[in-house]
Amino acid sequence: MKKNLLVLTALTFGGFAFAGVPMMESKQYKGPQPVETCFAEHEFQLDIFGQYSVGEGPNQVQLFRDHGWGGGIGLNYFFTRNLGIGVDAAWLYAKEGPAANSNDDETVLHNFSGSLILRFPIDELCLAPYIYAGGGAAVDGEQWATAHGGVGVEYRFAPGKGIFVDGRWTYLGDRYGLDDLNYFSTRVGFRLTF
Repeated sequence: MKKNLLVLTALTFGGFAFAGVPMMESKQYKGPQPVETCFAEHEFQLDIFGQYSVGEGPNQVQLFRDHGWGGGIGLNYFFTRNLGIGVDAAWLYAKEGPAANSNDDETVLHNFSGSLILRFPIDELCLAPYIYAGGGAAVDGEQWATAHGGVGVEYRFAPGKGIFVDGRWTYLGDRYGLDDLNYFSTRVGFRLTF
């Protein structure tokens, strides 16, 4: 009995002696923390953009004169973080080219195109430079095939929201017997990601 009472007393006072003393936790190796990605695979994107196209220069375009302003919409899908496809439609307001035989008439050019996109995400900056190339069609009362290539950069300022700017060279072929026709466009817009 004395032995049991002695053990009980020792446990009771021993418990009070450790009360309030912080216990040491075992340290566990957690390894490097993963970088949060701004650009993911299987992304679906909606673009809304403004466009400026340059039509000045001898035999540079002849599709339209001087320059044109407009805008459009686009849809992109990325299979991986780096590889995607896109389609876009743009409308460009400009002075008509030489085939219209008028110096004052204006026209709206309808451009439809598809692209293969290769991007290079930099997640630490939420920035992604990209290159793209593809083809499509342009319509201004007549229609013809086009080819294009370009470079750009996208910045994500919030999850699923970003801005982009890119430059595109469009090749039209020999439309009016004036040798190869081409023009340069710049697009600036908002990009929503789903």
